[in-house]
Order: sequence, then C-alpha cells, then structure tokens
Amino acid sequence: MNSPNMQAIATGTVTAPKPSSKNKVKANMLAYRGMILYRFILAGAGGYLLATLATILIAQLFIDSGSSAAMSATLIGFSLNAAAFIWVFMVNKTLKATLGIAIPGVLLYIAYKLLGN
Repeated sequence: MNSPNMQAIATGTVTAPKPSSKNKVKANMLAYRGMILYRFILAGAGGYLLATLATILIAQLFIDSGSSAAMSATLIGFSLNAAAFIWVFMVNKTLKATLGIAIPGVLLYIAYKLLGN
C-alpha cells in the first residue's frame, strides 16, 4: 500500500489536476472559424466567378438565338452559383473545395478567351 497517491494524501501534498488548456481550445475554434470564413468567401466569390463566366460563354455560343440565349444563360448561371455555394460547404476538405472552384473557373476563362474575347 505504498502507492504515490496514498503517500501524497498522508503527507498532505496533494496537487490539483491541471485544467485543460483553454488556449488550445481557443486556437482550434479560431482556426475553425477562419476555415468557415474562407469557405464562405470562396463560395460567394468563386460561385459568382463561375456563374459569370458560364453565362458569358453560353450567351456567346448561342448568340444567334438572341434574348432567349441570354435568359437561358442567366438561369444556368444562377443555378451554377447556387450549386457552387452548396458544394463548397458539402466537401470535407478545404483544398478540394478550392480546387473545385478554381479549376472550372480557369477552364471557363480559357474557353472564353479562345472564343476571341
């Protein structure tokens, strides 16, 4: 019965357990909130970029149709913006969300430039 706990109790030198580090919790919470803020900005700006480029590209491809092409392109762009916003928050990894917005954006921009603008 010579355990360290028994000896500490007998001599009166019991130390309280150290509380969990609140700094770690605050740092983790701050990193999490920063990631959410980054995803929100990515979804807003990236979704807008994708929607704008897709709208311009579709309207230019079907320029002969006139106003119906512009209306259809706008509806598709709006749907793409909403889908991009949902998708950014649905994906588990932030890098995957970033690449999922950046790569199609670059491809749409290249297609836009190849059409002569």
